[in-house]
Amino acid sequence: MPVNRKFPLAFLTAAALSTSLLAAPSHAGTAHPSSAAATGGEAPATLQAPASYDLSAVNPTAETNPGGTDGNGTCFPGCRGTDQLIAYTPEFGSPTTGTNEYGQEVVVEDGRIVAIGGSDRAIPRDGLVLSGHGKAAKWLAAHSSIGAKVSIADDRVTVTVDAEAYVVRAELLREDALARRTEAARSCTVFPEADVDRGIAESARTITEARDALRDGREADAIALATTAATTATGAADRTRESRPVEGRGVWVRPKETTPEAIRATMDRIEHAGFNVVFLETLWQGYTIFPSDAAKAAGVEAQRPNMRGFDPLKVWIEEAHSRGIELHGWAHTFFVGSEGAGDDSTGGQAGPGPILKAHPEWAAVERSDVGKQGPQPSTMEPGYYWVDPAMPEVRDYIRSVFREMISDYDLDGLHLDYIRYPVSLPYASSFSYSDYSRQAFRQEHGVDPYTLKETDPGWKVFNSWREENITSFVKSVRDMQRELKPELALSGAVFADPVDGLSKKFQNWADWIDKDYLDLLTGMSFGSSPDSVGEDTEVMRERVGNAYLYTATYGPINGSPANVMGDQLQAVKDAGSDGTALFAYNQLTDAQIQALHLGAYRTKAFAPHADPAKAAEAALGPVLSRLDSASGACVSGADAKQASIRLKTAKKLLETAGDHGLPAARRQVAAVVANSAAWDGAQAGFTSGVTRDLRMVGRWLEQAEG
Repeated sequence: MPVNRKFPLAFLTAAALSTSLLAAPSHAGTAHPSSAAATGGEAPATLQAPASYDLSAVNPTAETNPGGTDGNGTCFPGCRGTDQLIAYTPEFGSPTTGTNEYGQEVVVEDGRIVAIGGSDRAIPRDGLVLSGHGKAAKWLAAHSSIGAKVSIADDRVTVTVDAEAYVVRAELLREDALARRTEAARSCTVFPEADVDRGIAESARTITEARDALRDGREADAIALATTAATTATGAADRTRESRPVEGRGVWVRPKETTPEAIRATMDRIEHAGFNVVFLETLWQGYTIFPSDAAKAAGVEAQRPNMRGFDPLKVWIEEAHSRGIELHGWAHTFFVGSEGAGDDSTGGQAGPGPILKAHPEWAAVERSDVGKQGPQPSTMEPGYYWVDPAMPEVRDYIRSVFREMISDYDLDGLHLDYIRYPVSLPYASSFSYSDYSRQAFRQEHGVDPYTLKETDPGWKVFNSWREENITSFVKSVRDMQRELKPELALSGAVFADPVDGLSKKFQNWADWIDKDYLDLLTGMSFGSSPDSVGEDTEVMRERVGNAYLYTATYGPINGSPANVMGDQLQAVKDAGSDGTALFAYNQLTDAQIQALHLGAYRTKAFAPHADPAKAAEAALGPVLSRLDSASGACVSGADAKQASIRLKTAKKLLETAGDHGLPAARRQVAAVVANSAAWDGAQAGFTSGVTRDLRMVGRWLEQAEG
């Protein structure tokens, strides 16, 4: 919840933002030598020397900021362009910045940063919003911390972390904790109230001591006290979050560990955070992390070089299972190499990768690369190398590795990523025009696809042909999985927008769900604001019906503060997801892990896809507890009693009648949802939370019924 703190002084008036600031686009994106080390965007690690960045514009328009337009005079969202840093004041003429989710924003009041993260931020009456894209967004994320001092002069923004910043940050975090506690209580959310109240009170006392120290000139003492107060307040705020005992909590992990001891240490950290599903990168950039007989038989390097000498996959599985965590093998399907592969400390080699090294004839060919010798990287996904999804040899090889993973290892799931063509827009950058694909399409449809223009009737046929190459491969993996290990969960990482995924990459995941080719969907929502990931989840939920949906959010890799990451997780839940997944473990900060541990993930949970009937039964208990505690406060006693009777009946049916009780239990749950519309005087947040969870239970019961 945003802090509603207003400062009385006019730190930066419209007059102070002179027209000279509007003449800076030629310097946009230039970081000055005074820039200090990154603060991580949350808590300053130490006093920070001034860090400066050039402003591109203030309150931009198409006329004053042509770099924020498409070249034809039409503004991008917020009239913010590539790599630009923009300042928005009340004189902008809009209540919000109007920006899209591809950036970073900070709110400044009284010369101090009071909020970080998100997009389309409300512009404060007595302050401004700084909004960055690209390089500017990275600079903001690196140098912004709550409480930091901000000044603007000579077309330049300067951020400084002084001793006062620590105290202001602690004060703001305490206010945030208090506001979150008030809202949680108002909606009858179940949370450890005594712990929260104790934390808020302790932080208030410590802040007073910090203020006294600052006034006495004891800056070191003030910083130490304010840091303690901030940690205490943050912990209190985290504890106000709801924590559901049944939901997916996935995390993607790129393994860099090369010893069993290192793997155990990483799994300890994952367990502490509260995750219950690990998507372990098992096949990526063409390498397997395990010694692969399938790779060896195909003449491909049999294991990632820095992992030779032991079998990491077995250790990961053993360590995960000993903690009650599922381990899913995460596989890059048709993406097989990268120009940057040698820079990630995982033992890979930069370039096309081991598969294309052994079989260069398997390469996917971009239209603009027809006639060139050897594998070429994608234009739209720079440095990325791909194999051709249409080639039988490619499909057979990838399936052989998948077969090995499923048959030889006690995996709980197989997770398909890059299950698509490379980005194939614009026309000159479309894929794939290998000799095989051109010949195969010509044999089927009588025309060489290389001769087709986008306006030709055959172009749509070619698009459908490419789409079918991906869909038929997913089906073939599904058939193999069901034959080898029916209980294993098959999942896919897909683009949240089904139209975008289909038009640019021929990834028709909606069709896969309709045909039951996947058990679980992790729709990728790249936005930085809670609203954007919630909207993506709503779109996916509407399209997939009852299918399991764990929305993927990108707080860790985007450098989002822990509280913003937590708000994203809440938005995903409220939008109807069955769980969440974070990308990625390798970027998770200690602050983010602790926030999960104290907050959204503090209650141990199991993933519903593992046993939907058990999940439904377990989820009813907390709803009944919430109804009981809310009776007379957030809902009338009569309505709470009626709902409880129905839900207790449903729970009893699930406990005693087994599969035979599923339809009757589902009807009882549906009746409570229907009747909630008539709850007179019920608190809106309480009602939406209860009905959200009961709809989720209803979906799981339908899944259990088959």
